[in-house]
Amino acid sequence: MNSNRLNKPISDRDVNTGDRPRLKRLDIGCWKFKQDGHIGVDILRAPSVDVLADACNLPFRESSIDKVHSSYTLEHIQDNLSALSEIWRVCKPDASIRLILPHFSNPAYYDDLTHKHKYSTRSFEHYDQDLHEVTGYPVYLPQINLKVIQAELRWWPPQIIARKGMIKRVVLSITNSVINFFANASPFFCERIWCHWVGGFYEVEFRVKVVKS
Repeated sequence: MNSNRLNKPISDRDVNTGDRPRLKRLDIGCWKFKQDGHIGVDILRAPSVDVLADACNLPFRESSIDKVHSSYTLEHIQDNLSALSEIWRVCKPDASIRLILPHFSNPAYYDDLTHKHKYSTRSFEHYDQDLHEVTGYPVYLPQINLKVIQAELRWWPPQIIARKGMIKRVVLSITNSVINFFANASPFFCERIWCHWVGGFYEVEFRVKVVKS
């Protein structure tokens, strides 16, 4: 990889093929696990990182990004509101954002001292402008609008189950499917009553749409 590229903003030319532009996608906090077809953004150097940048100060033009993926990154950032504002700024209208984050009931959260935040399925409802009148939530970020399309609880991530031995893998896969089914049938009831009864949920995955007028 060209090391000079790490500190420069990526232009449209970097993601174009001939005269036909491809979708411009970011993987924020990718480290060694960048999603295919994405521009890798991280504060740590790694072979898959294309741009060294803080999520609170992204070197991309306003409304230039089609899609954002970020897995286990926001919980390490103290100022989540600045990160969300910056992600919203660089995204195009109707851009999709996929966030995978530790659930508040995950006991493994405490294994990493750099973790600063935990999340529920309702963590991003505060930034949906259409919900404020219904819920009475304070308007923390009046300049942005993020509509949560889906918030899915996940007891055990498939990639962790895949590392287990055959018997454990089969048992965990079946158990995982059953628990996830009931949890996502009523996330509110699960989080309110019984999420800790099953040892906690590992993560919650959000699918969010960027709304801009």
